[in-house]
Amino acid sequence: MVEQNKDDIKTLIECIGLDVDVHEYIKSLEKSRNEILSRKDFKEKVISHKALGHGSRYLIYNLIKKKEMCICELSMIIDLTQPTISHHVKILEQAGLINGVKSGKFIHYQVKKNID
Repeated sequence: MVEQNKDDIKTLIECIGLDVDVHEYIKSLEKSRNEILSRKDFKEKVISHKALGHGSRYLIYNLIKKKEMCICELSMIIDLTQPTISHHVKILEQAGLINGVKSGKFIHYQVKKNID
């Protein structure tokens, strides 16, 4: 159980009302937290959401979701340099969201994991 100070408990009582056993209520909140933290995919989802948390990466991911693309295609439609796009693509790959498929001298990126 996380240690609460008296002011935190007082604020919680004001928020939830006086007719609730505060300690039982806190235990139920902690149980909910523990259920979320114990999910097998919790860390995986955090990594995915962090990768998509940048506007450019979110855009790149959604463009690749519509159509398999290479860096040169992305650089034509996004106002970023090829090295910057490559950096964002690498982060999306490391998060397991996209993967590259070599086609001749180009790598075409496709969605590996669909996040909605």
